[in-house]
Amino acid sequence: MRNLFKFLDRWLMRLMSIVIFLSTAAIVCLISFLILSRYAFGWSVVGMLELSTLSALWLYMIGAVVASRNREHITVDFTAQSLRGQRLSAAHELAVSVIVFIFGLFFISLSWDMIEWALRRPQVTPGLSIPLFAGQAAVVTAAVLGIAYTARDIIKAASALIHPKSEV
Repeated sequence: MRNLFKFLDRWLMRLMSIVIFLSTAAIVCLISFLILSRYAFGWSVVGMLELSTLSALWLYMIGAVVASRNREHITVDFTAQSLRGQRLSAAHELAVSVIVFIFGLFFISLSWDMIEWALRRPQVTPGLSIPLFAGQAAVVTAAVLGIAYTARDIIKAASALIHPKSEV
């Protein structure tokens, strides 16, 4: 079972890396073209800002998931560094993970409300008529994957609390 989760994690990380690379490349190209066309040629190209904003939204959301996966999101580590002993550190990690999980549930609830609204009142961007659901999908994806990684952290912390490694 553990090997399956490791395989899924590696596969998901590869997919997220591709999304990050493509969205970063899209942002750089689109914004560069937007600046060049507007200031060098005096053109106002419809939709460039919409596409770059959509790419940025996917970049931010997937980047947040990667940070959550790597446990590199914003933390106050003063407390964690001052704790002595593995059980106390594991209890702290468990408490932090549970709090993040609760916020994640709230985030999923907001995402669900956003999906319901989008299904009831479909909207599109003004320039290219891109469904707003394309951007909202990034938020939903981040909410679901973020809560999955937080559940992983809860399991790891609970396991470390129940079965601590021998302290040296």
